[in-house]
Amino acid sequence: MRVFAGFILLLFAGSVLAADRCAICGGEVGTTVYIMTDKVTGEKKDVCNNCGKLTRTCFVCGLPVKVNFTKLADGRFLCERDAKNAVLNEDEAKKVCEEVQDALDRLFSRFLTFPATNVETAIVDRVNLLELFKVPGNDYECPNVLGYIQSKTNNGQIRHDISLLGALPRGEFKAVCAHEFSHAWLFENVPAVRKRKLGHDANEAFCELVAYMLMDSQQEEDEKKAIRRNAYTRGQIDLFIEAERRFGFNDVMEWMKYGVDAVLHSDDLDNVRNIELPPSTTVSPTNLPTYKAETSRNSDDLVLRGISWNQSRPLAVINDRTFGAKEEGKVRVGGTNLVIRCLEIRSNSVVVQARGSAVKQELFMLEQ
Repeated sequence: MRVFAGFILLLFAGSVLAADRCAICGGEVGTTVYIMTDKVTGEKKDVCNNCGKLTRTCFVCGLPVKVNFTKLADGRFLCERDAKNAVLNEDEAKKVCEEVQDALDRLFSRFLTFPATNVETAIVDRVNLLELFKVPGNDYECPNVLGYIQSKTNNGQIRHDISLLGALPRGEFKAVCAHEFSHAWLFENVPAVRKRKLGHDANEAFCELVAYMLMDSQQEEDEKKAIRRNAYTRGQIDLFIEAERRFGFNDVMEWMKYGVDAVLHSDDLDNVRNIELPPSTTVSPTNLPTYKAETSRNSDDLVLRGISWNQSRPLAVINDRTFGAKEEGKVRVGGTNLVIRCLEIRSNSVVVQARGSAVKQELFMLEQ
């Protein structure tokens, strides 16, 4: 879930320079001045007494609106400046969503694959978004003042319905998209036992980290600052950003899936490396009836133990864990852990590459 902070309002009386102008109407501010914070730029703005009493405020920047504003059907207002940068058209919003999906796939291709074919996005207004909070019976819900995801499992098939608030600034809209797509990935990839232990703040902070990294790759500096200013993860977002900088995204991702702690700790950020891989029995082919089993080999080898062939999301069991295409993770080889990336899953083989090695290796299924 993503929330945003309101503006700070201070009122004082006294003499002011005649040249001082109201940021809203352009007139002289007079002797009574409201000092308001523009939530977009973070700047303090002088507002005259009359404009300071206006009840209409811009949904984006939080400042009062008086002229040349846009009123939306759901009752929100946008000032002239922020309306120019807002995603107002539904077709445009859909296009931005597709661009975000493509950008995420490129940016994180070395680490994970975001759900795509089983995701539906819809652009909604404020009224409809709030109504979604009342919908019961979902496997997981991420209520959000800017976006909402409902992930459902039906007969083994997963579906994600994402609702995004329209009329947001383009940068913020992209960040919200990335945040909700990250929730979809978490739903599909974090084991159930880990979901029960993982803290809510850490869950949300991971989604914010993905959004932050996307904004960083696109030089969206204002939105990066907005993500860091947002306090609703109770400081976890700053720890996630630092953990990614210090240890790399893969370690953060592995901690989300297999970490021991519920949240990251500011006094010992190394706990991001404190993980427990599931025992091999949890990913054994006997528990996955669609997998083809392979005869045993030496435990010091990389072994393709099975393939679950699904055109939309094939899976492969390599040694002691399950991989999707382009996913990276640790496997047990002999007496140590080896980080490998599953580059490609074919009908009877997979192509893998060990971290730090330029050599690609193809693992085959043995004939039964």
